[in-house]
Amino acid sequence: MKHSAKRVFAALLALVMTAGLLALPASASGASPESTSRADKLLSLHLFQGAADGYHLDRSPTRMQGLVMLIRLLGKENEALSTTETSPFQDLTWGQSYAAYAYANGLTKGTGATTFNPGGALTPKGYVTFLLRALGYEDGTDFTVKNALSFASGVSMMTSSAAGRLASLSMNRGDMVDLSYAALTCPMKDGSGTLADKLCADGVFTDAEGRAAGVLGGGAGWTYEYAAYDDSTIVYEKKTAAGVTANVLTVNVRNPRVSVKSAMVDNTLGRTAPFSQIVQGSGAAAVINGNFFASYSAFKTPIGHVMVNGQFLYGNSGVTSLGITRDGEIRVGRPALFTRIQPTGGSTSWTAYEINTAGQDAYSCVLYTPAYGSAVPIKADGSLLTVSGGVITGFAPAAAGSSAPIPADGFVAYMGTGYTAADYFRTPETGTPVTLEYYLQKDDPEGFTLDGMESVISGAPRLVQDGAIVTTLEPGFTEARFTTNSSPRTAVGVNGDGKLVLVSVPSATIQQMRQLMLALGCVDAFNVDGGASCGMYYNGTYLSKPGRELTVTLQVFVSP
Repeated sequence: MKHSAKRVFAALLALVMTAGLLALPASASGASPESTSRADKLLSLHLFQGAADGYHLDRSPTRMQGLVMLIRLLGKENEALSTTETSPFQDLTWGQSYAAYAYANGLTKGTGATTFNPGGALTPKGYVTFLLRALGYEDGTDFTVKNALSFASGVSMMTSSAAGRLASLSMNRGDMVDLSYAALTCPMKDGSGTLADKLCADGVFTDAEGRAAGVLGGGAGWTYEYAAYDDSTIVYEKKTAAGVTANVLTVNVRNPRVSVKSAMVDNTLGRTAPFSQIVQGSGAAAVINGNFFASYSAFKTPIGHVMVNGQFLYGNSGVTSLGITRDGEIRVGRPALFTRIQPTGGSTSWTAYEINTAGQDAYSCVLYTPAYGSAVPIKADGSLLTVSGGVITGFAPAAAGSSAPIPADGFVAYMGTGYTAADYFRTPETGTPVTLEYYLQKDDPEGFTLDGMESVISGAPRLVQDGAIVTTLEPGFTEARFTTNSSPRTAVGVNGDGKLVLVSVPSATIQQMRQLMLALGCVDAFNVDGGASCGMYYNGTYLSKPGRELTVTLQVFVSP
């Protein structure tokens, strides 16, 4: 058994060292969020690792990375890592133990007397051959390197169309991940089960881990399908539709190099700054203005939800919101946000209906965080729940006209007299540990959920929903300036490809904006702040300059 495994291992490593390293077109499909999800699953199975700053799925896999991946798929990593042997290779910056193990066992001579060429690229045929050998198939007997791709489609590792595409293309690390994940549920040649079954039996991962990753149990199985990868980041175009010429930024949020984040000046309500200062301080590739806000008031609060880095700095339901998850998924809906103040291990909780708003009345409960400032004015008689360091430090009456400090490491919750008089209300006890939990008071009809959410901005009126123009106007947005008047406007949307569409126009009516966003292919879109607030920046150019300072922006970043 050990000798047989060593023979297969030797053949595999020999192939790693010699199989087709031809220069092919730089095209690959596996850098999508789905590939990232499969990388997460392989990581949970101890079969794949990324770097400190991510998986880098859009990069080409190297000879050393292919060698390490293959050793893991053979269940031999512990043997390789525990070797005390050395190798003559002087061009290794990492992976010495893997190469030393292979060299000591007579499995490779490298590319020269003292070189291994760890950065050399692998072709799809070469890597699929590795995977087939891991399944127990032998080169020269069951298949050849030349027909490895078509043979792999015959064992359900990939579709026949994928085999045809990969024959003339290079691959990236995402493709290596996808092909490896597909191989796990392919049957071993000897009929003993799947590769995942074998690795589980060998103790590489547990049955529970395999089931959680979807490679063991009923319904396990996935076949690789090549999909042309769109490596675009931000595309700028000037387009005309519905009688309006618009600056349009199309953002490919599926590209792992792209991230979209909402921002509020100083993370503090009421703070504003010149658009140029916001842009320069952000380092973003593109920036647009966000939520409407009380621009003519002393305290310039926004309208609608604002979430920054996973924390709601403002929560006021009633208008449409766009959310971006940590995985780059875009969600559009009208989420009815509540916040639960939950005692640790207790069943009694208190619900805040808004976050950092001025909505204090008899039946309200409003959460105030440090984003509001250092203190909150009390506008109506009620009670204040104070939490510092995750523990209730006070619950006391609060009189209209007074002011209450907000702990820098906690929050306060204003509770109206009607709220605390309810039969179900339970008086908070000092010293009780509590946590905060955002949730939706009711399911959003469009499926907007909060799981994984990192950034949220809001606006109105809604322009497009499910691929059709929307003419319904939200309360507070029925004035002529939101309908029939023509003025500078900014809008956000999502097109049929799942890309974020950012639009700025010098002048348009809301009806023209509806027609424009639909013409741009948006399936969902809504209006954000306009007039003197219109701002759009891209790649060193201000495409639209606001006439006032702003508070909320949406920023797009592109990593190298």
